Amino acid sequence: MTIDLYCEIYTAMQHCYGQYSVQSEAAAMQNGYSLMHGNALAASIGGGNSFSVVGVSGLGKSTALQRVLSLYPQVIEHTEYHGQKFYCHQIPYLVVQTPHDASIKALILDIYLQIDSLIGTCYQRDALSRRLSIDVLVSQLNQIVRVNHIGLLVIDELQNIAYRKSDGGMRFLNFLVHLINGAGVSICMVGTPRVLQVLQQEFRAARRTTGLVYDRLPNDKEFSLLLHGLWHYQYTQYATDLTPELENWLYRKTQGIPDILTKLLYNAQKQAILDGREKLDLEVFGSAFLRNLGMVSEYISELSTKPVVKRQSKTTPEVSVGSVAPTKIVGNDIRVLLKKTKKCGESPVSAYAEYIKGEVAI
Repeated sequence: MTIDLYCEIYTAMQHCYGQYSVQSEAAAMQNGYSLMHGNALAASIGGGNSFSVVGVSGLGKSTALQRVLSLYPQVIEHTEYHGQKFYCHQIPYLVVQTPHDASIKALILDIYLQIDSLIGTCYQRDALSRRLSIDVLVSQLNQIVRVNHIGLLVIDELQNIAYRKSDGGMRFLNFLVHLINGAGVSICMVGTPRVLQVLQQEFRAARRTTGLVYDRLPNDKEFSLLLHGLWHYQYTQYATDLTPELENWLYRKTQGIPDILTKLLYNAQKQAILDGREKLDLEVFGSAFLRNLGMVSEYISELSTKPVVKRQSKTTPEVSVGSVAPTKIVGNDIRVLLKKTKKCGESPVSAYAEYIKGEVAI
């Protein structure tokens, strides 16, 4: 999942910043100014790249996103441009949550708050004091996104739009499409499979939200690898061996969802220690599941009736080494940075961070 997310996020940022030029920025400013003053002739400047990340709750989508985004600097301060003094802020990414009622105004105010906390502006306070309408806030948001050079806007918990009864979440999606076209920002939409019901209602929204769809882990080597990794963290006095019977039971009760699996292991150990048993067994696991995870039992039973959709792994065709011409390495190619760090004995993570910072900077 992490590798797929990195590729999507990197491509989205490159697409967004690849549109930047003096002419496009001037046109964007004039376009936003016209919209804020009620002129309907303003058109979209150019759309950013958008994709979705859909998976069952507890799979680790938000955690994987944070792990990838941590490779990028949150704010870049520019002080020079082509040898001349030039000061501006660049925000490579911004993460916000979809409001519980899918309110567009609440989302915009949350975006303002996030920007204010990063660079010390007062966008949210000004918007609240002036009591701006939704239309003005949307137009103002397009300007603010471009002024602060936001490359990627991550909107988490998008499934909240499915609970909006008035319009079924379509108004919220139309706002996102307008933001992609008007501000040119790339958007990553994260949610559970429930959001697919809304995304597939309209082609315009569906084509802009194609991306990554993940199901729970299948009962194979992937789940076994995760379980064996967690099994080492036993804090009871007596260690318990992981048997195939116990492994299959844990899968039936968790359906391969990492969050439920870790919570079950934690609560079972806590109960075993407090009861004085100091050992894990099926009885302890069953009791811990009923006591601490009984609320998800119905959801787990429903999942158990559905087959797991496996993602097809991408295979690389075998190529003869002698038939491939050597690749020319130029500029700040990541391979050059990795070779330098290997030569100096430094961490490759630092090389990735420096490479990403240079690629993202406008």
